[in-house]
Amino acid sequence: MQVSNDAASVNYVEYFTKQLPIDLANMAALRDELAVRQGALSAAENAVADREIAKQELAKARETAASIQAAAAETLANAKATLSNAVAKEKEVADQEKTVNLALSKRESDVAKREKTTDAKTALLASQQADIDKRAADLNAQETSLQARVKAFQDKVAALSA
Repeated sequence: MQVSNDAASVNYVEYFTKQLPIDLANMAALRDELAVRQGALSAAENAVADREIAKQELAKARETAASIQAAAAETLANAKATLSNAVAKEKEVADQEKTVNLALSKRESDVAKREKTTDAKTALLASQQADIDKRAADLNAQETSLQARVKAFQDKVAALSA
């Protein structure tokens, strides 16, 4: 379509019947192509925006992961320290138990020795008491015999003196 003042006049009927449908078809094709290009441009802009958002989210995720990893490392270090303390305490308790068991076994052996000594002394004391009782009985018998002899002698002396 050519519109100018210096050109020949335009035949509008011919233009509307022949050229306008062609121009309209070309414009519709251009409009569709422009829409496709605009859609592609919008999609590309959206993709760039999505990539930027994804980069930001990735950075946040990496920061979060780093903080979680640091916290996990700290927790692991604390757990290892707690474990080593528990192992040391367990060893200390085992050593104390061993010491206590040794002391108890020594004390039990000492008590057993004392019981044996006490039993032996008790038996010795019992035999000595039996011997003392026998000697006391013998002494009483001898004393009674002596008293009887003294009485008999006194009676003899009194019979001679009278």
